[in-house]
Amino acid sequence: MFIRYVIGRPTVPQEPKRLKAGGVSKDARRDTTLELYLRACDFEQVKPDPGYIEHLTERDLSAWQYRLDMFATSDQILAAVQDAMNAQEAISQVDADVSLARNAWHCERCRWRSHCEGDPLAKGVEHWHDVEKARQPSEIKVAYGRSRRTLRRDRIGYCCSPSELRAFMTCPRLHWLEYVQRIQQRREGTKRLPMLLGSLTHEAIRVATVQPRADLQTEVEILVSELVTSQRLDPDVQAALLDPLQIQAVADRAKAMHALAMENVAEVIECEQRRAMVLPGSKKWLHGIPDAVVRLKDGRVGVVEYKTTSTGKDLTKVADRYRTNPQTFLYAALVQRGQLTL
Repeated sequence: MFIRYVIGRPTVPQEPKRLKAGGVSKDARRDTTLELYLRACDFEQVKPDPGYIEHLTERDLSAWQYRLDMFATSDQILAAVQDAMNAQEAISQVDADVSLARNAWHCERCRWRSHCEGDPLAKGVEHWHDVEKARQPSEIKVAYGRSRRTLRRDRIGYCCSPSELRAFMTCPRLHWLEYVQRIQQRREGTKRLPMLLGSLTHEAIRVATVQPRADLQTEVEILVSELVTSQRLDPDVQAALLDPLQIQAVADRAKAMHALAMENVAEVIECEQRRAMVLPGSKKWLHGIPDAVVRLKDGRVGVVEYKTTSTGKDLTKVADRYRTNPQTFLYAALVQRGQLTL
């Protein structure tokens, strides 16, 4: 099955630096674009540097949005499903209180690192600072023969998503905190900004998919307005979101990412629809929501996944990390063998 990753960085590009002696800086480290450089040269009435134009032309190919196309073989999909079955079986066999089980070798990269450092045995989770209850999982209903079945998500290991499986395989305590205790870290101040920008970009892409003629600039303005109205945001975060340049950056990135995703696509079959499947030889379920399921012009069916990042100015390196990510192989299995939920 065909798999397409589209990765974007919804960051406001830097304006090229104007030199006091006149002219425009050719700093190769500047996080700018060819368009902004040419505009600055025109304003300063200087001739653009051919070498810097070549540099920015090459940089623009992977600094703001990038696409990775790959093919998932039947063996890769089968291996991902087998890995999911093993992980789900392991989850279902753990004790209800798995707080003591942790992968200490992963602590240095874990978002719960500071909490576990202060409470190594996780005895006082209810007193951890900057922690809040996460929302409860949504109900999943599937067709089961001639009837319907509601998949119980309160049964540990019975109905899992790729994200949940990844959490458990990374660290059992991470899974216990986020999928059993259902808690999350409270992100304050500008720490929330990358997540919010990513969510806005994803939603703008969804709008572009279901409403191809929509004005994304206007749509992003509406999304930001609704977000600011509905949530209590830090003043700095609110100011950043309402910045016209930031709104334009999100809209531009969403438009460019959607255009990359739709290249050689004949039709979008599904857009952000949940699928579920029974894992082979078991009574356990796997579920997930691919960003899009498409049919290419050559007739192949594929899965499209959008990813955003706030770090890493070379998106080819970011894309390479997803090359062996089981999540999308599991989405491929869900498309091949699963069903749309009710």
